[in-house]
Amino acid sequence: MIKKFFAKAFDIVLGILVTVYIVLEELVWENIAEPIYRFIHGLAILKKPEEFIRGLDRHVLLAVFLVLFIQVELLGLFALQLIGTGKILAGTMLYTGKIPVAAFTFWLFRISKEKLMTFGWFKRSYELILSIIEKIKSSSIYLRIEARLKQVKAWLKVRLYRSQLYISRFIEALKSAITF
Repeated sequence: MIKKFFAKAFDIVLGILVTVYIVLEELVWENIAEPIYRFIHGLAILKKPEEFIRGLDRHVLLAVFLVLFIQVELLGLFALQLIGTGKILAGTMLYTGKIPVAAFTFWLFRISKEKLMTFGWFKRSYELILSIIEKIKSSSIYLRIEARLKQVKAWLKVRLYRSQLYISRFIEALKSAITF
């Protein structure tokens, strides 16, 4: 009886965590963060900084990356805490506000990945995180929740179409202003 209770409680907690993960990955990343990342990555003005970053010492890169990564993750956790305590607007605004920093951190990681992977502990941590994500994504609870959330996602895409359109137009306007 106790074993069943703990198994059911674990499934509920895992279901909540997987749902949060899917929502953040699928809705926030695809609709907001990825377009910002692509915009940042495509800026011609960043070619020289990319060369500069590639020339930095691996220890400096590690320090800069870790500071940014920890900041982004803490902001995300704090935003989720705010949302969980009923301060949905404040949490959403904080989470949305961290997205440009997260996109920059992701860009920095992509540029400096080769040097960062020269740290054995960093490489093992990265591979561990990737394996955990793969295990989560192949779990039955993830697949069930993902199937259910596809319907919600389709509904939200229809509702968020205007927001995406405004973001795309804003990014295009920024690109035009920068190249002009």
